[in-house]
Amino acid sequence: MLDPAIWWYVTRASAIIAWALMVISVTWGILLSTRVIKPKDNPSWLLDLHRWLSGMTVVFVGIHMASLFIDEYAAFTFQDLFVPFHSQYQKIAWLGGWPIALGVICTYILIAVQATSLMMKKLPRKYWKAIHYSSYALVLLVSFHAGWSGTDVRAWAYRITALTLITLTTVALIVRILFPKSAKTLSATVEGRRPNQKTENLHKVVVDRVTPLADGILGFDFVLPDRSNLDPWVPGAHVTLHLPGDMKRQYSLCGDPADRSQYSIAVLESPQSRGGSRYVHESLKAGMALEVSGPHNHFELEASNEYLFIAGGIGITPIKAMIESLPSRRQWRLLYAGRSRNSMAYANELVEMFGDRVIVHADDEQGGRPDLDALLEGFNGHVYVCGPEPLLDALISKVPVDRLHYERFSAVDRSDDAVIEAFEVTLSRSNLTIAVGKDESLLDALNENGGALISSCGEGVCGTCEVRVLKGQPVHLDSVMSDEDKDAIGVMYPCVSRGTGSTLVLDI
Repeated sequence: MLDPAIWWYVTRASAIIAWALMVISVTWGILLSTRVIKPKDNPSWLLDLHRWLSGMTVVFVGIHMASLFIDEYAAFTFQDLFVPFHSQYQKIAWLGGWPIALGVICTYILIAVQATSLMMKKLPRKYWKAIHYSSYALVLLVSFHAGWSGTDVRAWAYRITALTLITLTTVALIVRILFPKSAKTLSATVEGRRPNQKTENLHKVVVDRVTPLADGILGFDFVLPDRSNLDPWVPGAHVTLHLPGDMKRQYSLCGDPADRSQYSIAVLESPQSRGGSRYVHESLKAGMALEVSGPHNHFELEASNEYLFIAGGIGITPIKAMIESLPSRRQWRLLYAGRSRNSMAYANELVEMFGDRVIVHADDEQGGRPDLDALLEGFNGHVYVCGPEPLLDALISKVPVDRLHYERFSAVDRSDDAVIEAFEVTLSRSNLTIAVGKDESLLDALNENGGALISSCGEGVCGTCEVRVLKGQPVHLDSVMSDEDKDAIGVMYPCVSRGTGSTLVLDI
């Protein structure tokens, strides 16, 4: 015969398990949003684990409530479980019905958070975030509910468990406060280096291998002279090659992020080369040494249920690393467009690896441009694109800004969009105000007055010279990311961007 007390044991155990799962889920969500363990984390499995923990929390809360209803001793009715202050159960007389009412309220908050997560694609993001942030209050309220209504409060095992969960929650919230940065923040910021005190991370490497990849495209593998591990990186990252004649050229890493023995890039010899790609193709041979800096990243892969990747020509390089980093169960498609299949690096390799997930559109085979409207129809996930400017322009006009992520090959001339004038800038750390002339670069003015900012492309493409804005409105003339994203995270790129008539205050 079943022990009548079994349901009370189930109630107690399921409550503690649900509480623990909830705390871990919220903590994991904080890791997901702040990326404080980057670059060792992976947004895909992190999101999957966060959702699994949330789902299991709901399951054990359901078991907790069902066992209370079944247990004849507890005698909780349906109304007791779902109507605040309906239950007559009291453990602490002066608190009245508040402990149980908090449990009911927590149930509704949990349902709201979980339901909106499942409907995230259909909800405005600001509403989803507002409801999702209530999970922080949820953990706090559950702690009071457990302490005021639980029957195990005096047990040492319970006290240790409760203290551990409360401590974990506190630490997680502190982390959330200290690291509130968006995943779109540049690697120079989220890797923990203080703004404007970045090192160029210049180091010598050796060309280990040169491989023809397609017509006009060569692959290069770089290793350290002693073949020790290189710095870690995540998909979307690039390195800067320091070439003769003070040339600096950025190339996306397209190898395996888990393989720290080498950096792999693919370089197209551009007909419009200013000397960089021509030198790399004609002069860079196996065994040669050169200096590289980085890796840096402003094209990171954010967590999403579904992805659409679009690559034009050599734009496949960062995209390749992204799709190869995703778990097999992640939903994604790739459109890879180019002039001819012979000029498209990795095309056959990607088709062999991923089958019909990869759509190869070669102009000489299919004629005309790919039908982007058909590809985007009904798609509500995140779109990642790297390619020539016409491709980017087409997608910028078709995909909402919060779901579009892109990287440019070259800078867009935005000088016609702004009135270029002299302005003043204040360096907050030195309390120095300097004047920047109409024809003077802000980056040059900063460095001449102790800014010590590093730069690379000098054209507002690579994002190396990122600086944090404390006050004032910059005139964004760069091509690193959307102006809305830059303003949201409070950064600018002074190699090309400027200030307005009002004083600009920078974190230098």
